[in-house]
Amino acid sequence: SRMPWAAGAMATPHAGGSRKGVRAAVIAAVGVIGAILAVSLRHQTFVGLGVDSRPAGQYAITEELPRGLVCRNSYGSLGVRNEWAPVQHWRGEGSYAPNVKLQADENRQWYHFDAEAKHLTTLAHHVSSTLRGKENPLFHPQFDVGSYAIVTNCEKVRVEGKKYHYKLYFRNLSNRPGGTRVERFKDLQKRFPERIIMTAVWKAMPKTPSSKRIFKERLKLFVGPNHLYYNEDPLEYPMHKIRSVTMETNTPRKENPVYYAKKIAPIVEARQAQIRERDEKYRLRRFKAYLQTQMETEGDTSGLSLEELAQRAEVGRMQKIAEETVGMEPNKQEKRFYIGTSIQRKKIRDRSRESNPKNW
Repeated sequence: SRMPWAAGAMATPHAGGSRKGVRAAVIAAVGVIGAILAVSLRHQTFVGLGVDSRPAGQYAITEELPRGLVCRNSYGSLGVRNEWAPVQHWRGEGSYAPNVKLQADENRQWYHFDAEAKHLTTLAHHVSSTLRGKENPLFHPQFDVGSYAIVTNCEKVRVEGKKYHYKLYFRNLSNRPGGTRVERFKDLQKRFPERIIMTAVWKAMPKTPSSKRIFKERLKLFVGPNHLYYNEDPLEYPMHKIRSVTMETNTPRKENPVYYAKKIAPIVEARQAQIRERDEKYRLRRFKAYLQTQMETEGDTSGLSLEELAQRAEVGRMQKIAEETVGMEPNKQEKRFYIGTSIQRKKIRDRSRESNPKNW
């Protein structure tokens, strides 16, 4: 009774395994057949030839090259193909950075600025650029290759227009409310002229810790033409690059005598000449009209002298006035009184000017 059960148990898995093997064999055969067909069809699709016409393996022998399957230069109708020489995309050279020796204080240059008659703001910008090294060919924004700046004649620096009287400087050294002190440019120039250039240079510099250190260490300000750093052999800064404040540049353009003589005076003279010419033509026209009227009223007066003509004209004028004013009351000057009073208003004469001998 146990053997049939065991036999059946052993037969069932054997039958299932045979079915899976047959199925795998069929799938493998179908895959091989599909691969062979794909290879044959691939060659026929791209080349247009069968496997029998390919005696050299994967290379096909044809009389004419198929279109669209080879490079453009194989046709020959597109001309000579240029040599492949692409332009390399330039991305710059290696970054430059000054070394520690170039940033040493003993290797820094010294420059001397003469502030006499120079414009304050322009001078401050040039001094700031020198301190930061902007004009140095080794300049780098992240490193310090600036120079020392010596400024003399600080008391002779100038400003434009009315700034000499109205430019204000504020300070609050105590940093407390009500501790602000205000001073004008002209007063500060007498009391502490170095502070004027000091303030202007600091305004022209970026507000960074390095700028604060540079400003404290390298800016040297002096009153007068002398300084204390002749041993450093400073170079004279080209001051012609900094504009000066003179009478011609500080006065308004219309009030500038040089500009007036070159530009305005010729225009005014030409206009006045036109006015004189027009007035002469007008007077000549009126004189001709007067002569014609005189001829019609008095006839020929060629035998009379100028005095007689003037006397006759004056008599005629008086007679005309007498005819026009017959029966009219003479005009009396109206008396003027102070408001609310009967006091007559009279012209006040300045006796002091008459008694002063300078006004004679």
